[in-house]
Amino acid sequence: MAMELEYRNTFIDVKEEFEDMAGSSSKARAQSSPPGRVRRISFSLEAASEEDAMRSYVGTLSQKTADLTKKLQEDQTPTTACGSSPTSPMSWDDSPGSQVGVEHVPVLAEFFPLLPSQGSLGHPEVCRRPCIYFIAGHCENGRACAYCHMEHTEKTPKLDKRQRTIIQGLTRPQLLELVMHFCRSKAEQAGFLEEAREILGLLAQESAGARPLAQVVADRDLRNLHKTLARMNFSNLIGLVTHQSPNRVGNATPSADLLAASLEQLRRHFLPAVRA
Repeated sequence: MAMELEYRNTFIDVKEEFEDMAGSSSKARAQSSPPGRVRRISFSLEAASEEDAMRSYVGTLSQKTADLTKKLQEDQTPTTACGSSPTSPMSWDDSPGSQVGVEHVPVLAEFFPLLPSQGSLGHPEVCRRPCIYFIAGHCENGRACAYCHMEHTEKTPKLDKRQRTIIQGLTRPQLLELVMHFCRSKAEQAGFLEEAREILGLLAQESAGARPLAQVVADRDLRNLHKTLARMNFSNLIGLVTHQSPNRVGNATPSADLLAASLEQLRRHFLPAVRA
């Protein structure tokens, strides 16, 4: 039996030869009720309205992007691809998962040719976070970049949600005592224990009398937290302390600024020697 296909009312229909034969005894095929005229008009208007609304929304986004770009160009000094002016003191955060943080003293320009980037100073323990643009293959700042351009063997470790909750629940002395152990170990292994004594002294002084963590943190949680902290470098560990929320009871202290300044001084110990 020959069959012919046709498109009808958004359906693919089969048209058989005997449908048009007079006196056919076959039963009529079931058919869907075609959409009414009012329904088609309503659907068309609704679709057109949604399309106009979406076009207007996209146009608004484009305008906002253009306005923001113009404002940044007019109100700010020329910025680098990594988000800062290469010659201006800016705030950078070395704590995992953050982009803004402590103020630092820029490395002197005469040392730029001796470093892959400004942020590479002190690699791998006291350098800054890896430059995502350099990793992607191109950083417009080059040696003036405030992030590290040297190879990092593994991705910067980050605290998970559970660990962040634990850290936020610690008093400042407890957090400093926790971090101090890993900072001392890192400095000793990397051979800059003497240079880091000022920072370690600040940590020890403020963490004195802290309640043991074993009394407030479950053993399993504490073991997992230790594993994560052990993978962080010296700068990341200090970043956890300098950026702890000052709004919590016992956290409001000027020591964060002292630690940040001491970390910058420690970085300057790693300035390469200039040949005469």
